[in-house]
Amino acid sequence: MLPEISLDTIGFEEIVKKARSQIAEIYPQWTDYNYHDPGITILELFAFLKEAQQFYIDQTNDSMRKKFLQLIGVVPMSRHAAQTTIKLLSEQPITIPVGTKFTINGLCYENKELAHIPGDILQDAIVKPKHGDVFCFHFDHTEKHGNMVLYPFGKNTESGNQFFLALKKPLEKEKNYRLSIALDDHYGVERNPITDPSSFVPLSHVQITYFDGTKDVEILAKDETLGFIRSGGITFSISNDMAYTSEEKIDGYFLKFTLTRDEFDVSPAIIEISFQDIPLVQKDTKATFGDMKQAKIWKKDNILSDYYAWNQENGCYIESTPEAATKVAFYERDFYGQRILAYGNGLPNQRYEIKQKGLLADSFEILVSSMRNEGYFRQWIKVADFDASGPDDWHYVVDEKNNCILFGDGIRGRMPESEIRIVSCSFSAGNDGNIKAGQKIEIIDDLPAVDAEHIQDAWGGREPEELAESFARARKILHNDERAISAGDYERLVMETPGLRIWDCKVLDASGFHDVQYGNEVRIVVRPFSENGYAPLSDAYQKNIYHRLMERRLIGTSIKLYSPVYIEAAVYTELRIKPQYLHAEKSVENAVRQFFANLKGFGPTISYSALFACIDGLEEVLEIYMLYVDARGGRISRNKNGDVMLPPLGVLLLKKVDCIVIR
Repeated sequence: MLPEISLDTIGFEEIVKKARSQIAEIYPQWTDYNYHDPGITILELFAFLKEAQQFYIDQTNDSMRKKFLQLIGVVPMSRHAAQTTIKLLSEQPITIPVGTKFTINGLCYENKELAHIPGDILQDAIVKPKHGDVFCFHFDHTEKHGNMVLYPFGKNTESGNQFFLALKKPLEKEKNYRLSIALDDHYGVERNPITDPSSFVPLSHVQITYFDGTKDVEILAKDETLGFIRSGGITFSISNDMAYTSEEKIDGYFLKFTLTRDEFDVSPAIIEISFQDIPLVQKDTKATFGDMKQAKIWKKDNILSDYYAWNQENGCYIESTPEAATKVAFYERDFYGQRILAYGNGLPNQRYEIKQKGLLADSFEILVSSMRNEGYFRQWIKVADFDASGPDDWHYVVDEKNNCILFGDGIRGRMPESEIRIVSCSFSAGNDGNIKAGQKIEIIDDLPAVDAEHIQDAWGGREPEELAESFARARKILHNDERAISAGDYERLVMETPGLRIWDCKVLDASGFHDVQYGNEVRIVVRPFSENGYAPLSDAYQKNIYHRLMERRLIGTSIKLYSPVYIEAAVYTELRIKPQYLHAEKSVENAVRQFFANLKGFGPTISYSALFACIDGLEEVLEIYMLYVDARGGRISRNKNGDVMLPPLGVLLLKKVDCIVIR
């Protein structure tokens, strides 16, 4: 961290004294240093200016501190609404309009998208592997599925494996459905979180189809699970009518999931699946501004609307009729009278407070009416500050901390002098929205009488970030080096690759390879996690790791990735045991397995003498007659001491301990 630098460290008298002492050297002819001399008067004047300048330069306010943060790419985070999930327990189909409000623990939550709940329609699940036995599972809507473990593509995944969901009733055309899938994630190595799905190369590809009576129709879905590697929802709609058919002697309406590309690190295991889950966001939307097509999906009850048509000539909106409009502002009835925030007075630095607390800056938009043309409105642009604004810029700032909006001074940003109309705004409780699962749910908007369960802890809610918190985050970012320079940098970046489970990795000594072509070459062996311990480095793993490293490497650095070479070892021993120990074989096997468990990493050496000492040191053992280590796979070698030396890419796996006991 850079030290704090103080610029205002010298006073007026000291500045004058220092300048006067330099006169003799610079201009020896000047001999009168008294106060009456005009030159001394001018010198004192400049000393005063220097003292004033260094004082002002040394002052830093919050606006300047924010600019310092922007220089390193850090912007104070705004208020953010929490998210959670509920389950609607309904036998019959329900349509949940956008913005339907639910009260949970006294806070307002809204659904983010138009949703159609088909009711409890899951009937059966069929797992149909390409090779092996077919497995069928029957959903019973009267029981909880918390203990369900269903491998949709089998325990041994393979391209061509299929998973069928048999539905009791067909899904309706052109309606949005969300199939929520919860996957078991209890493995020895956690999957690294994925913050940017668009840059992640999926480990698999799953094709979703349904039968319309003549052919299988493919579904283009939005897949939050990223190919069944994490819990989430699959959102989709169908374009044709579903046909009643049969599969593996089970009748119903089927959704078919076909695994067309398989590079899974672990076989996905479903522990819960449902069409009845709805994601909610903790906010109270009072107004929203959108295209006319949204008028068809936005809820109608308790909503008032203003319609606008775009006028290209003037670059603004005109109040219009629904038939001619291109934009529409939706308002809750009780907020409609508050949509006019104020009437601008044309003065600099206007400030207007919002009555309701918890304003979300991202949701806020305004139109300002024209002074010349009645019914004309210009959309003003929301900015972080007025530093880059000119006198003709239609800019305003939302201050979440003080729950108000600010306008410019005529030099930086225009000054409104007419009606200021809110067309979009939402409010949130921020941190208070992060409530625990299991809270009581009340439905504000009119829906059929249904029960609802709050099934997920709310997460992600936060208050506007204080400046001190932004600086603390900036320090953390600066300390977390994202550049790949040293071997340790490369290994850390590989281990943190989003979406992957990695057991271990190591940067190899490139000088030991005969095919090195570049002076600056980095070679890395990576061991992916797998349940059996034998996973090779798949193409998808390599692409994700390459993508992460290539953006962070030094220019001119070549990177090459290697899969581990798995070496299977077996230990054979014959020994004499003290007669009072009845289960000595198990103790010896445990000691040997622990010895091999300590040989972690790549290219370890199995020391014959150390293994001998490990067994001989057991209390049960009197004498060792024979000890032999058999290792197979890769280019292993032995030295004269009998030690087994693995190649640099070698990973040791103990497969067998054969212990013959003589008492």
